[in-house]
Amino acid sequence: MRAKLAEATTPFRLTISFGLCGGLDPALRSGDIVIGTRVLASRASVMADESIARELATRLADAGERVSLGAVAGVDTPILTRAAKAELRNATMAIAVDMESHLAARLAAHHKTPFAILRVISDPADRDLPTLAAKAIQPDGSIDLGAVASAFVRSPAQTPLVIATARDSATAFAALRRCRRLPGLFSGLGLAHL
Repeated sequence: MRAKLAEATTPFRLTISFGLCGGLDPALRSGDIVIGTRVLASRASVMADESIARELATRLADAGERVSLGAVAGVDTPILTRAAKAELRNATMAIAVDMESHLAARLAAHHKTPFAILRVISDPADRDLPTLAAKAIQPDGSIDLGAVASAFVRSPAQTPLVIATARDSATAFAALRRCRRLPGLFSGLGLAHL
């Protein structure tokens, strides 16, 4: 993600943060769509474009998706535990957390373009992530499969939690694919995908 932001030099009309996120609102389940109204990071708040957020939410709800509008917390490291998610929720009142939206917001501010957030819950607020996630998630958001395999060998007790996390992720990725394939979802919005 950081590399994509650094390379983005072409003018565009809108920046959208599109991908997975963690749930902070206990009512949200894996696969639920979050349309961010703003991103909160390092005591700063950047508003998303209100009309675009409403339009995306309406289009997705009309397609039968579960959609919630609310603030997204931007962080630089994964939030792995239910307790840490609850603490972040209490501190920010955000409904979700991710590691990219605050970066996309900076890019939008730099280019003086509108900003939108469309994320899908991958790990709900009531679920801990396996501790191996901290080592497996690379700075660009990809997964280090070697680190995952090594962690399994060292700690096989994580297997049930890893399986549950994989199910949640599969549900979230399916929802992302539905969003991308929804006819007309992004039409007229002039997006630069990040």
